[in-house]
Amino acid sequence: MTEIPMAHDVPPDRMSPPERMQVLMSGKRPDRIPILPFIFGFVTKNCGWEVADVYRDPQKAFVAHLRTSEQYGYDGSPIYGYASVGGWEFGGEIKMPTGEFSQAPTVTRFPVETEDDVDRLKLPDDIMTAGAVPIMYEFSKLQDRLGMPITVQMGSCFTAAGNTVETSTLLKWMIKRPSLAHHLLGLQRDFFLALAKKWVELFPGRMIMGFDGGPTEANSLISVKQFREFALPYAHEIHEKALDMGFTQFFTHCCGEQNGNLPYWQDLEYGRNGVPGMFSVGQEVDLTRAIEVMGDKCVILGNVEPSKILTGTPEEVWEVTKEAVLKGKVAPRGYALMSGCDVANETPGFNLYTWVKAGKYFGQYD
Repeated sequence: MTEIPMAHDVPPDRMSPPERMQVLMSGKRPDRIPILPFIFGFVTKNCGWEVADVYRDPQKAFVAHLRTSEQYGYDGSPIYGYASVGGWEFGGEIKMPTGEFSQAPTVTRFPVETEDDVDRLKLPDDIMTAGAVPIMYEFSKLQDRLGMPITVQMGSCFTAAGNTVETSTLLKWMIKRPSLAHHLLGLQRDFFLALAKKWVELFPGRMIMGFDGGPTEANSLISVKQFREFALPYAHEIHEKALDMGFTQFFTHCCGEQNGNLPYWQDLEYGRNGVPGMFSVGQEVDLTRAIEVMGDKCVILGNVEPSKILTGTPEEVWEVTKEAVLKGKVAPRGYALMSGCDVANETPGFNLYTWVKAGKYFGQYD
């Protein structure tokens, strides 16, 4: 059986989390790898609130992120986002997670159901009142108040379009009516660029990081050719124009099985003036391959499978984390330990603690 060291055998931190991230972003090696769990509903549940509060209540969400990171000893600032973005913001309806196994918001009524609906769809009259945008804004104000980097969800356009109309319909239109698919993608692009412009106006002179990436780009749903035609151009435009506006960098989550798409993600800009982007991959993409393709321009994050943290024994969590860290820490622009996707709400606390401890133990730099 794997022997897990006691806490006193883990070297103590020599930097605070903000110091560690600042060193990482400067292109140097901190005392150890940062540990940035992809974590949402777990934090509010951990604090005695409802899972849905992390998506609907910015104050509770922000406090829960801070309290949970303090409790478990991981790094990273609070972040707001959700995979179903795009439907609610264009007039559809979503359902907040309820029940034991509900993880995140889901679209219950799509704003587009027929081809005729596409022509009637338009940008929200007031972007600051659209869907989750008021929640994003309140969350960003809390980040600003504490001097943290400000994050705002910037896509992806492709996943967001798949939340505006049912994904299966979008996939059919890509083949039979590509002009309709491009129209929806263009509207999402315009929405996110309007959001970027607004955030730069609201938080002048501040470090602003765009948070994007989505699961609908996965090669289990679309081909590499479709990714290049329908997803990549819109992502490229958003990154370039938001950085032109004054964004500091992008944090892109390459969600799901995107091995075929990986070389084309390298075409995007992620940061300027020496600031690297941040690029995370799910467990379906090998970390060594991600480093080969993206490691020269981005900090690489990933990619311990959330189900391993949820259902594995502490010894199994220790071993899979060790494997990820030893693969990742050689990345030339830096590496941060992250789960491959959202940490499950029902994850045993000791497993999350073990995951963090393993990251600290194996993630030391000489």
